[in-house]
Amino acid sequence: MNLSGKYWFLILLLLTVSCVDNLLVISQTVNPGSALVIALTASLACWAWLMKSIKNDQQQITACLRNPALTRPDFQRKNFYGNVFAEAIRKMEDSDSELTSTNQVKSMLKARVNSLLKKEALVESVLDNLETGVLIFDAKHELEFTNQAASAFLLTGTDQDYASCDSSLSLGKPVVEKTVIPALAKLLAKTIERKEATFRRRTEFEFTSNGVSTQYRAVATNLSDENQVCLGTVVVVENIGEETDEKTQHAEFVSSVAHELKTPMSGIKAYIEMLLDGDCEPEEATELYGFINDQIDRLTRLVNSMLNLARIESGVVEIKRHDHELNDILKTASDVISPTATEKDIKFTTELSDMYLPVHVDKDMLGQAIINLLSNAVKYTPHGHEVRLRSRMEDTSAVIEVRDTGMGIPENSLPHIFDRFYRVPENNRSAAGTGLGLALVHFIVTNVHNGSISVQSRVNEGTCFTVTIPLGHNEQKRKKQLIPPVNA
Repeated sequence: MNLSGKYWFLILLLLTVSCVDNLLVISQTVNPGSALVIALTASLACWAWLMKSIKNDQQQITACLRNPALTRPDFQRKNFYGNVFAEAIRKMEDSDSELTSTNQVKSMLKARVNSLLKKEALVESVLDNLETGVLIFDAKHELEFTNQAASAFLLTGTDQDYASCDSSLSLGKPVVEKTVIPALAKLLAKTIERKEATFRRRTEFEFTSNGVSTQYRAVATNLSDENQVCLGTVVVVENIGEETDEKTQHAEFVSSVAHELKTPMSGIKAYIEMLLDGDCEPEEATELYGFINDQIDRLTRLVNSMLNLARIESGVVEIKRHDHELNDILKTASDVISPTATEKDIKFTTELSDMYLPVHVDKDMLGQAIINLLSNAVKYTPHGHEVRLRSRMEDTSAVIEVRDTGMGIPENSLPHIFDRFYRVPENNRSAAGTGLGLALVHFIVTNVHNGSISVQSRVNEGTCFTVTIPLGHNEQKRKKQLIPPVNA
C-alpha cells in the first residue's frame, strides 16, 4: 500500500468506527461508556498500525543506508520516507558530482603548479650553472633574482656605505646603488631613465675579485609586457677577459709580424737602391746580391714558420695520434740532427731509457718538436761542447730532456722564451732565427699532446728543456689467448 493509501485507509477506518459507535449509542445497543471504549480501542489500534508501518519504513531506509552501493530506492511510493529519501539521494548525487568536478580541477591545478615549480627550479638551476652573471630587477628597481656567477657584483654592508657616498652615482636609483657595484649601478640608471629612447645599453668595465682583475661586458635590457608596461630590468654580465687577451695577443702578433717583415724588407730595399745607383763595383754588387739572398731566405723561413704555426693552431693540419714507442721517435730525431752536430764538432749523445715507453702521439708533430729543440741546442752550442738527449719514465709520464752546455739563456728572458717572435737579445748574433720555433714546440707539447714543457738555464753553462707527456697507449694490447691442452 502506498503512502496516500495508508492515510485514506486510516481516515476511513476512524470515520467508520465513529459512525458505528454513534449508531450503537443511538440504538441504545451499547451505553455511551462502552462506545467510548470501543472508539478509543479502535483509535489506538489504528495508531499502533501506523507506527508499525513507519517503523518498518525506517528499517528499510536504515538498511538502504548501510548498503555500500547507495542507489536510488525503488520504494518512493510505498515507503513513508521514500520521496524524502529519494530527494536526499539526488541532492547527495549532485553534491558528489560537484565535489568530483572540484577534485578534478584541484588535481589539474596541483599538477600544473608542480609542473611550473619544476620548470622554475630547472630554470634557476640552469641560470646558477651559467658562467655568465644574471641579475633581474623588478619595476621598482629592487633585486628580484641573481645567479651564482653574479654574486661577486653584489655589494656587502661596507660597500653599500661607500656607494652611498659616491656622488658619481647621482643618476642611479638609491635601491640599485646599494645593491650592485658602481659600474652596474651607472648602467642600470642610464638604462632605466632612458627606457623610451632605447631599451638596451651596454658597458665594459674592469673588476677585481679575489685579487685578480678581469674585463667584463654588461648588457642591461628593460623588460615590458604586450601593453608596453615596464616589468623590470635584466642585466647580463659576461667575462671577456680571454677575449680581451686574445685581442691583445692578436695585436701583438700582427705588430711582431710587421716588425719581423719590415727589417729584412728594409734591408732588401736599401741594397736594391745601391745597385740601381750603379755606383757599386762588381765585387760589391756580388756581396749585395748575397745579402739580398740571405734576407729573402730569412723572409722565407719566417713565412714558413708562421704558416706552420697557423695551420696547426687552426686545425688545417690534421692531428693523427697513434700508439708509438717514444724511443723510436727520439732515435729518428737524433739521426736528423747528428750530422749537423758532427759538422760543428759537437759531441751529441743519447741516453734513452731501457724501458718500453708507450705513448699515444702524433709521430710527425712530436718528432718535429724534438728536432726543433735539438736544432736550437746545436745552434747555440759552441764548437767542442756537448748536446745530450735523454728519456725516462716518471710516475705516469714520459720525460724527454734536451740538455746542452752552450751559451745559456739569461734569467730575465726565461719567462718569454716560448713567446712568438721572441729571441734572446744576447744570442741574436749567434744564429739566425724567426722566434717561432719554441712557440711551435710549446703548442705541440701542451695543446696537441696534453703535456708540459719547462726550461732551466744558466748563462755560459747551458740549457735544459724538459718535455713531459702522458704515458700509455690508447688501445690496450689484446692478451694472447691460451689454447687449452687437448685431453688424450
